[in-house]
Amino acid sequence: MYHRTSFVVLLIVTALAVFNGAAHAAPLQGHDRPSGRDEDWSVRIGVLGVYKPAYEGSDEYELRGFPLIDITFRDTVFFNARKGVGAYVWNRNNLKLGLSMGYTFGRDEDDSDDLRGLGDIDDGATTNLVFEWGIGDVALDARYEEQITGHDTGFQVHLGLGYDLRIAEKTTLKSSVRTIYASSEYMKEYFGISPSQSTRSGISAYEADSGFKSMGLHLMAIHRLNQHWGLQAGAGYDRLVGDAADSPTVKDEDQYGITVGLSYTF
Repeated sequence: MYHRTSFVVLLIVTALAVFNGAAHAAPLQGHDRPSGRDEDWSVRIGVLGVYKPAYEGSDEYELRGFPLIDITFRDTVFFNARKGVGAYVWNRNNLKLGLSMGYTFGRDEDDSDDLRGLGDIDDGATTNLVFEWGIGDVALDARYEEQITGHDTGFQVHLGLGYDLRIAEKTTLKSSVRTIYASSEYMKEYFGISPSQSTRSGISAYEADSGFKSMGLHLMAIHRLNQHWGLQAGAGYDRLVGDAADSPTVKDEDQYGITVGLSYTF
């Protein structure tokens, strides 16, 4: 746990330092700021409906609602569901490096009859290292994510390559290919079956090792209704691979998701 505590302390200190620097940075000049809008802040809030598997590897689906929050201050401090709350410590020449804290949802054995006897995996706070590089409409991103409270689920590395396409004056299509690498601790918790779990559930014991767990394609269409209101709709497909795909808990290697949202931009 020592490396986790040290990382959290470093994260907090760095984020506060960056925020302090951004807060005292020179404000935009009047001729650079559109009338009636504070360019220091970018704030978008709304609601999001997500139709997705009941758990990773399930063949049962559920519809859940989430708040949509995306806040940025001077393109330095950020708060959103994917990256958490944090700050960029480097933001130059189309390259961004950041640190953040987020939250991840675990898994309850009550989520499905297929999980009976496997026990719960706790939710928890996460620390994240964020890398983003973009040129034109092409973007490459990577995020290291490690849970630091609750169960020791190791870490994941999310990798993505995206492309933005303006298909109409007010509509943009965002596409990306993504893959996730997971540590042995993560694979053990979510895809492995220990001897004690096997006894309780009747499922054969299974040992899952580290490796790439999924590859997928994601599409998101964003349409601006007017200056403030916008609609978004997305679809995603992920294929579980490697030890994840071979796990007894996986009932369908093909995982689909649909999202629909309404947002308001200040």
